[in-house]
Amino acid sequence: SFGISGTNAHVIIEQGPLPAPEPAASATDGPGAVPWLVSARGEDALRAQAGRLHARLAQQPGVSVADIGLSLATTRAVHSHTAAVIGSGRDELMDALGALSRGEPSPAVVRGPGSGVHRGRTAFLLTGQGAQRLGMGRELYTVSPVFAAALDAVCEHLDRELVRPLKQVLFAPEGSADSALIDQTAFTQAALFAVETALFRLTEHHGVTPDFLLGHSIGEVTAAHLAGVLDLPDACVLVAERGRLMQAAREGGAMAAVEAAEDEVRATLAPYGDAVAVAGVNGPRSTVISGDAPAVDEVMALWRARGSRVKRLPVSHAFHSPHMEEILDEFRQVAEGLTFHAPRIPVVSNVTGVLGTAEDLASPEYWARHIREAVRFMDGVRHLAERGVTEWLELGPDGVLTALVRECLDEERTGALAPALRRGRPEDVVFASALAQLALRGAPVRWDTVFPGARRVDLPGYAFQHRRYWLDAPATVGDAAGFGLAAAGHPLLGASVALADRDEHVLTGRLSRHSHPWLAGHAVAGTVLVPATGLLELALRAAEQAGASGVEELTLAAPLVLAEHGGVQLQVSVSAPEADGGRAVRVHSRPDGGTDDEPWTLHAHGRLTAGDGHGDASGAGDGLTAWPPPGATERDLSGAYDRLAAVDYDYGTAFQNLRRLWTGPAGELYAEVALGDELRGGATRFTVHPALLDAALHPLLPGVAAEDGRPWLPFSWSGVTVHATGPASLRVRLTPAPEGDADSPVYALTVADGTGAPVASVDALTLRPLSADAVRAAGGGTADGLLRVEWSALSGAGAPVAGSDASAWA
Repeated sequence: SFGISGTNAHVIIEQGPLPAPEPAASATDGPGAVPWLVSARGEDALRAQAGRLHARLAQQPGVSVADIGLSLATTRAVHSHTAAVIGSGRDELMDALGALSRGEPSPAVVRGPGSGVHRGRTAFLLTGQGAQRLGMGRELYTVSPVFAAALDAVCEHLDRELVRPLKQVLFAPEGSADSALIDQTAFTQAALFAVETALFRLTEHHGVTPDFLLGHSIGEVTAAHLAGVLDLPDACVLVAERGRLMQAAREGGAMAAVEAAEDEVRATLAPYGDAVAVAGVNGPRSTVISGDAPAVDEVMALWRARGSRVKRLPVSHAFHSPHMEEILDEFRQVAEGLTFHAPRIPVVSNVTGVLGTAEDLASPEYWARHIREAVRFMDGVRHLAERGVTEWLELGPDGVLTALVRECLDEERTGALAPALRRGRPEDVVFASALAQLALRGAPVRWDTVFPGARRVDLPGYAFQHRRYWLDAPATVGDAAGFGLAAAGHPLLGASVALADRDEHVLTGRLSRHSHPWLAGHAVAGTVLVPATGLLELALRAAEQAGASGVEELTLAAPLVLAEHGGVQLQVSVSAPEADGGRAVRVHSRPDGGTDDEPWTLHAHGRLTAGDGHGDASGAGDGLTAWPPPGATERDLSGAYDRLAAVDYDYGTAFQNLRRLWTGPAGELYAEVALGDELRGGATRFTVHPALLDAALHPLLPGVAAEDGRPWLPFSWSGVTVHATGPASLRVRLTPAPEGDADSPVYALTVADGTGAPVASVDALTLRPLSADAVRAAGGGTADGLLRVEWSALSGAGAPVAGSDASAWA
């Protein structure tokens, strides 16, 4: 329906008949991990979208994993917030999807970059010697026919040059005689070349190709082959002869990594002449030295004494040093017998640190220098960054080079840093995660190859996040000073006044779900309540107004309910000082729109402690600086908020702030809580944000610290002293007090900030059992039972009202 000037024009569009589905069967879910992509326009929408997908798939267990993955990747728009869940089967993918919907961290969830992120050009990194490991590529070989075929093709040529078949060494049983050969240079370099080439072919098969190639030592030889400089037979000859000759170089060499800049290291090498040289510059403070073992050991000792980290590398010879000079002539002769071509993909030179020229890459002399000269990896990374590279994919057995890239560049200049394989992690999962990370940043992945044979299926619609666009009338018109009041300076209050003829104070405000939308996330028994920590926050603000040092006692008399529509007026009153300096405090409310004689409801009453402002942190002990708490046992919080929802605690995102939990040997609980991004920025305006302190009490509820237990609500606070204000995260200790019992437990609270510095202390928090009926009754209607006029949205079109001229609207 579209409005055209003053007339409504209606167009009814009927869905046409759908084409008959093709008889092709859906793809079966084979082995190997795959990604499911999820996208939305905001974090809340992303979580809701994941939850909606999880709920639908839980009801449709027969839908193929591949069909779902293809449909998510190809039939959904890409929005500002993206994520991918990774799994080797339906159960793993569903578990990861559930974690995403709950906002829980998970290694099976890959996050996208968010909105406004620029994706630049892509570089593939080829790892060098030292990263090899027995069995690298074995798992991928068993699940990926493309990887297996590419590896077999390389091994077929290499096996003609090596003394043992390469796969017999690469996939040898651990502890066998063949397994030891993987660390011999001749097999190490051949194995790295084979695995990296197969990874490239697999990545290329899925549509992801590089703008540049940057290898490290033997990795640059792999890069030259992948760029077309050498065909596969010639590349295998060069790799095998390179490894054989480098292994045949003179003994007595060593290599070491030094945590220092290149210039600093070279200054310490000067006295040693050709005995030791710089073999690689991997980062701004990561330099590799190579040469005679005694000289290398002396330089290591020198830098260790200066406080730098040093590490002897597990190599048999001094590569990229004068030790290599005696093999260069023979290697040059091997290279002269090969056929070189111009590169189809630009290759960065280790020797110069910039793009290699076609003349250099086709020169046997260049490849001889490549063995002898230092590897200028850092220069190559920075050169590529200057040419617009932001995406880095490492093809190798571990995340070695991606870690070096992070050291070489500022964080804002790096986008994806994705290793294709990682030591100690399932290879198919890591490869799928790398592919997903690139896809989430806009890489053109061929999803038909990731999900071969899959077909598109229906998916749940978008989880729209409904927003109210109608403006609410402001609670007051103009500045509080215009009414003879002072601004309260607090998010829950609007104004304050000190009475003229006596030492009393009144603070006023208005609360509603629209003016304070985060409060809607605190629902108990289906009713939105201002949390008990919110009433305590009001009392603490009143204490500050009256110059009191804290809250001696605050008892909750009735729940403060926020209706779906409208709001409530607040009054916090503080009496004149009593003989000991303490003051009474009371919190009342009444609904909007009432008459002057509308009764006020008392929600909390208590007493403020005599004193001068907030408590002094010097008397708060040591806080909670030892963290995690010594001797405590951490509890798994997976699904905690789902369990709470099942027992009538329906917490929204703003209140799901419990991050970690421990139980102590004496029954005490230790909680780590932190506000989410939506509330973190406003934390400094509160004494202690109610949503933050409320989350610290969640371990006391059933299904969190203990599997069973009774549902509780706070009943009273005693001895509340504040030492610091405005934290966005807390460490909290809850200690059971002896005066509590099974029907009314009591806890003492020690509250610290994220560093362990004291924030507040509570001598006693008394709980009472939750009565769902009582809570629902508190929000069941107006105080006087009178009917009110309320807007009701019409749910559908009805018949014309009798007597109206229906034709006037036709």
